[in-house]
Amino acid sequence: MTTQQLKGHFMKEEIGSHFFNLDCYDGIECVRANFKNQHFSKHIHEGYAIGVIEHGAQSFFSQGENHTSGAGSLVIVNADTAHTGSPASENGWGYRAMYPTPELFDDLLSDLTFKSKNAPYFHRPIIDDEKLIKLFNLIFRSLADKPSRLTIETTVYNFFVQLTLNSKTNSSVIPSKKANKSLLIAKEYIHAYASQEISLENLSRLAGMSKYHLIRQFQASFGITPHQYQIQSRLQKAKSLLKNGEQPSNVASECGFFDQSHMNSHFKKALGTTPYHYQKRINA
Repeated sequence: MTTQQLKGHFMKEEIGSHFFNLDCYDGIECVRANFKNQHFSKHIHEGYAIGVIEHGAQSFFSQGENHTSGAGSLVIVNADTAHTGSPASENGWGYRAMYPTPELFDDLLSDLTFKSKNAPYFHRPIIDDEKLIKLFNLIFRSLADKPSRLTIETTVYNFFVQLTLNSKTNSSVIPSKKANKSLLIAKEYIHAYASQEISLENLSRLAGMSKYHLIRQFQASFGITPHQYQIQSRLQKAKSLLKNGEQPSNVASECGFFDQSHMNSHFKKALGTTPYHYQKRINA
């Protein structure tokens, strides 16, 4: 969906997730969502999840703790971090969010630090800072006015810089992986062969540890089990194929799901929408 098409879209308060790409920085994926009874299963995003709660409240698990965010709060989940989401008010909650990648942060912030790796790690998942929230909301409000690409790029850049530099975010450079090399090998193998059947025995052999120890250490390091990570990797591949115009029925088999219904179920639990509606919105 282009920015020129968003004015009418943003005026609707439809239930569900409505995805689109910003017309800048290779198309940052964004969403406007409204839910009443949605319960997101534990899942991850390739990029950061950065959003503002527009109404209601949500409860979520992230970084080893449970949190509750109300209307007006800025919520941040670091890239590749397991988290959940559920309503914390009777009428559910609504939010706008974007999913910038660590690579985008590296690029945008390089002129500030002169380092090759600049993607921040946010230690606080909920930020109540009026200035940052106004900057975030400005990005989405400006879309209704058919802004130029330069306007959007400048607004987004300004938000990311201020978000990273603001002391209230308690951000730092992404910390080194807590997982040992063996676990990272297992994780990379799952991601590379997510669409295939992967045995726990094979993974434990790759990691050089017992099956039980692998499951326990994998979950302690990444927040999800090896099987859950395989599902998330399949969903990431499915999103990519759907963006490229592949039919959902074909995507399901290509990504290793038992059938389309199986994919739809996991897609809904992680993204709050179906593959069909995701594809329809993101390619509009």
